[in-house]
Amino acid sequence: MRSVKFQPGKKISRLSVPTTDGWKPGAENVLSQLKPGSILAVQGDLGAGKTTFIQALAKELGIKRFVPSPTFSLMRSYKVSPAVNGIKRLIHVDAYRLKNARELMVLDLDEELSDGGSVLVLEWPEKVEAWLAARMKQTVKLSIE
Repeated sequence: MRSVKFQPGKKISRLSVPTTDGWKPGAENVLSQLKPGSILAVQGDLGAGKTTFIQALAKELGIKRFVPSPTFSLMRSYKVSPAVNGIKRLIHVDAYRLKNARELMVLDLDEELSDGGSVLVLEWPEKVEAWLAARMKQTVKLSIE
């Protein structure tokens, strides 16, 4: 069983997930908090279910494609059609292999988010804390245990 904690002040503060199908309520809740330009920082140990949660979120956005972890490609992008809450694109980044926030700069994520319709889902946000610290107002934190 997985436990999901949302940052304080949000609708759900804790959710237990007994099966992979159980991610739907959490994904719905998180989606209700996201808008274009948002960053969802998903933290958890290796194998905790970060990518599985993001797959559930993608499904709630109507994305039909399989959403694998971008561990080796670093970033994947998915079109959301029709738009949901103004969201037209999901950008999925896995920072696991990065040594510091400077290595994230090559992805030009600020430019990616400036299109007015994208949200960024970031796995392993603790690897790029310096980059994320400057963007806390647009960040929703999620911890999977």
